[in-house]
Amino acid sequence: MSSDFAFWKRSVGDPEEVFNNLAEGDAGDLEVSPDVLRFRRELLSRWPDLEDVLEPSRFDLEEEPDHEAKYVLLTLSVRQLDYLPEILDMAKRNDLVGFSGVAGEAI
Repeated sequence: MSSDFAFWKRSVGDPEEVFNNLAEGDAGDLEVSPDVLRFRRELLSRWPDLEDVLEPSRFDLEEEPDHEAKYVLLTLSVRQLDYLPEILDMAKRNDLVGFSGVAGEAI
């Protein structure tokens, strides 16, 4: 069992629409932001095991390198849900918005 969470800086659509697009690999509504890049690097520095559940993946970035600074999509295992309070704090410190696929609401 896993839970999906996505984070980004700015978008054109509503959060649920953006989340659904990201699940399909479409980041066209998102802007590049150094805050997203910083958030991604902080996540991987703090929890290296997130690399396996983080999108865009290294493979994805070979085709779309700017996506690294557009969004972070996490598919957290039950064990990794313990990280969530700190992840949300990190997103807030970086002024990111997002969506919880589990709760079906903006975060």
